[in-house]
Amino acid sequence: MNNFINALDKVIGLIEKICMAGSVLSVVLMMLLVTADVTGRKLFNHPIPGSVEINEEYLMVSIVYLSMSYVYVQGGHVRVTLFRRFLPGPFLKLIDPCLNIFGLFFFSLITFFGWEKTLTAMQFGETSSCILAYPLAPAYFLLTLGAALLCLRIAESIFLPAKIKWEEH
Repeated sequence: MNNFINALDKVIGLIEKICMAGSVLSVVLMMLLVTADVTGRKLFNHPIPGSVEINEEYLMVSIVYLSMSYVYVQGGHVRVTLFRRFLPGPFLKLIDPCLNIFGLFFFSLITFFGWEKTLTAMQFGETSSCILAYPLAPAYFLLTLGAALLCLRIAESIFLPAKIKWEEH
């Protein structure tokens, strides 16, 4: 069983790193697209059609959702630690798992409804409302993938708490 958990952790870690690379690539693409759009708009009076929509519907989604689980494992998500040092240890041992269970529930809902939306968008051929009319199902899938990876990592932190290292900043 322990070998299976370690193998699964490695597979999830690899998918996570690929997603993080996609997130970083999206930041670079967004920077280049915005720069080209502004340059085209200001210098040539000709913006890039659909650049705002591509940024909103694809690049922002991939930047946020593809990086969530990696950031979670690194302990990089925003946490309110101002009062933690004043709370007794037994209370923290009780509240931290409760917060993780709430997070797991919340992101499970995002995963479930994101998957439903992805399937619906594929079934009906949902496209962007901009002039390019590109398909939206891949963007919904990116959201679903990122939320599902985060659910796996939150579940891991609940059932195998020693695997996730939190740093107090």
